[in-house]
Amino acid sequence: DLINLCCTRGEVGSLRSEITKEQVAELREKELRAANEILGVKETIILDFPDGGLMNGSELRERLVYYVRKFKADRVVTLDPWASYEVHPDHVIVGRMAAEAGTFAMFPLLYPEQIKEGIEPYHCSDIWFMGILGHQPNCFIDISSTLDKKIQAALKFEGTLELVAQLFSPDISPYDVSPKDMKKLSKNAGRLFRSMATVMGRKVDLKAAEAFYIQKVLPGHFDNFQQQMMEMLGNPPERPKIY
Repeated sequence: DLINLCCTRGEVGSLRSEITKEQVAELREKELRAANEILGVKETIILDFPDGGLMNGSELRERLVYYVRKFKADRVVTLDPWASYEVHPDHVIVGRMAAEAGTFAMFPLLYPEQIKEGIEPYHCSDIWFMGILGHQPNCFIDISSTLDKKIQAALKFEGTLELVAQLFSPDISPYDVSPKDMKKLSKNAGRLFRSMATVMGRKVDLKAAEAFYIQKVLPGHFDNFQQQMMEMLGNPPERPKIY
C-alpha cells in the first residue's frame, strides 16, 4: 500500500499577491489529491507544519516516527537532504527528518508516549532517496510501463509549474501565467519529464527509468559502513541494482 505524507500545506507557494495563504493551501491540496488518485495512493495525509522553512525539526521527526510506526512502513521514500545546492529549507529538513524517522522508529524508549497509545516500535527496512541526488544512484527502476501515468500525475501540480515556469518555457514569466501559458508549460514539462526518464533509462539499458539512492536501515544508522570506507579510499561505488 502507498501512503503519501505531505508535511506542509504549501501555503506560501505562490507569486500571486492577490491570493491568500488559505487559498493557496486549498489549491495545493486539490492538486496533491488529484495526483495521488492517478497513482493509486491508498491514503493522503497532510500535516500542518508551516511552509517556507519555518517548521520545527524535532517536532517533525516525532510526527514522522509516529506514522512510520502506525503504518509499519517498510520503505520510506523521501527527498535527498544531502543533494548538492538544495536551497529549499523544507526539502532539506523533510528529507533529513524522514530519514531519521525511518532509522529511529524501532527504539521503544524514543517517544514512549506513542507506545502507551498502542503505536508499537517498528523496524523500517530501507530509505529511498529520490529526485536530485547527492550521490550516484545505486538503484534504477524500470518505469517504461508507468511513465505516462507518472507524467499525468506530475502535471496536476500546476502551482509548482507556475513557480518554475522558466525551467520549461524561458519566455513565460512565473509572475503572470495565463491559461494559454499553462497549456504550453504542461506540454513542455511533459516532454522534459519524459526526456529525463529516457536519459536515466539509457544509463542502464532501459527505455525509461527512475533513479534512487537506497540505504538499508540498522538501528539508528544506515548499513553503509563498508561502502563509505571503500569510497573514502577512492574506490568507485558499487554497480547499481536494476528492477
